[in-house]
Amino acid sequence: MAYNYWLNDMYMDVRLPLPINSNPGMPMPPVRFTTVHDVARFAALLLAGIMKHKELLDSGNLPIDRAGSREKNQPLCMAQYYRPLGSCRIPGVERDSQHLAERGTRPDEHVIVVCRNQMYCVYLKTSQSGKISETELASNILHVLSDAPCLATKPPLVGILTAEERTRWATNRNLLLENEVNQNSLMLIERALCMLCIDEPLPNTFNAYTFTGASPTGYLVGDRDDTNMLHEMIHGGGSAYNSANRWFDKVLQIIICTDGTWGINYEHSFSEGDAIVNVIEKIYKNLDEKQTACNSVTSDPPPERIPWVITPQMDERIRQATIAVDKAIGDFDLYVYRYRGYGKNFIKKCKCSPDAFLQLMLQLSYFKLYGHLVATYESASTRRFLLGRVDCIRAAHNEALEWARAMCQGEGANVPLESEGEEDDERKVKFSIYNKDKLKELFRIACNRQTEIMVQNILGQGIDIPLLGLREASKEFNNGQVHELFSHETFQTANIFLMSTSQVCLLLMQNI
Repeated sequence: MAYNYWLNDMYMDVRLPLPINSNPGMPMPPVRFTTVHDVARFAALLLAGIMKHKELLDSGNLPIDRAGSREKNQPLCMAQYYRPLGSCRIPGVERDSQHLAERGTRPDEHVIVVCRNQMYCVYLKTSQSGKISETELASNILHVLSDAPCLATKPPLVGILTAEERTRWATNRNLLLENEVNQNSLMLIERALCMLCIDEPLPNTFNAYTFTGASPTGYLVGDRDDTNMLHEMIHGGGSAYNSANRWFDKVLQIIICTDGTWGINYEHSFSEGDAIVNVIEKIYKNLDEKQTACNSVTSDPPPERIPWVITPQMDERIRQATIAVDKAIGDFDLYVYRYRGYGKNFIKKCKCSPDAFLQLMLQLSYFKLYGHLVATYESASTRRFLLGRVDCIRAAHNEALEWARAMCQGEGANVPLESEGEEDDERKVKFSIYNKDKLKELFRIACNRQTEIMVQNILGQGIDIPLLGLREASKEFNNGQVHELFSHETFQTANIFLMSTSQVCLLLMQNI
């Protein structure tokens, strides 16, 4: 019951658009393409890996994850690993729902390949032919790459509807469903194992779209930098680029750019990031491009172009969606910085948890900017429990506040730390309220408190999920009326998270 409360509160009842607000995007290590055949071959190998993973799930032989610390070797709930493939989020006027793929083998398995906003159904397995070989898959994808640019008319930007506010998308989906052709097309998309999105690369000038004068963060693919590639994975760049080359409701979208940039975008309500990223990383590490050649003969059945019947009314809805999505992307500030001074190994040598270190740095940064702390969300995995997802590590605690105040020596917001930005001969005499030993002691206390709260959460002793359960239960037993505790100003303020963080940021810390 608590899981359903949490799912609705965290995802299904939220009306914000999925891209930027909910769906994470992640670039993967770039690959080298010299011809379009390389693109098709790489995509085929990834899809073959997806099919192999699906067979492992169907067999029930997926190894069980176990806790690495804090009651070490305790088995972890694996439900998240079984949800993504073949599932899809369905928009609702008031509350979304989930199409969960049935467990077990099916006679037919397909994916949706989308290129230049045109969608194709590509089979990985059929009841007549069995499993499609990697060679045939590569050939089928090559067919898509050849066919999509040659269409007589541009396809409708139906995919961009999935990037809208959820109630609006639900209304538009209902309009699409009034036509039988569209019903079949939606069914193919929503029941596909995943989406494969083949993109044209964003231009290197895209970063200036919201960051005029921004300097590159380090070129990785041609003249594209980290920021440019992350924008591509999170939202696609807008209607003029690849935002319609998506179906944001699908749990897994594999995105491959023709320049070798690639990555994923995933719908978050079905699972946490590790259940998605671990699978993709495992598939990528097992790739062997030499095993697959790309022929010019497609398999049976060949890729099936997905048709749409678009009325003038729906055409206008799509136009309105492009305006809304482009505005949201224009308002989205995202810039990637690379810090090379040190990473987690140095922090560990200082006898400090990298997670606690990073969280305290965020608290100090916020305090320096605004002179106070705010409710901060950090996810804590609760997979030690059946259907466990996450609870909230509240990093803005009294110990963090006391340390941040001490570090700022009682100064107000936006005041540089002592000696920061000053030359030696320009420094004025300053009186420190706290000496260095005291600062170190306050930092140690704050680190210990952060770790203590983290351990409480992963062992099921957090406060947010139990409070959520009490809130929803009170509504059920009081005819929809919430208990006064949950309408109190203090409770509401505590649940407005102006800072939202995750342990995933530790993955970006260099192993120095």
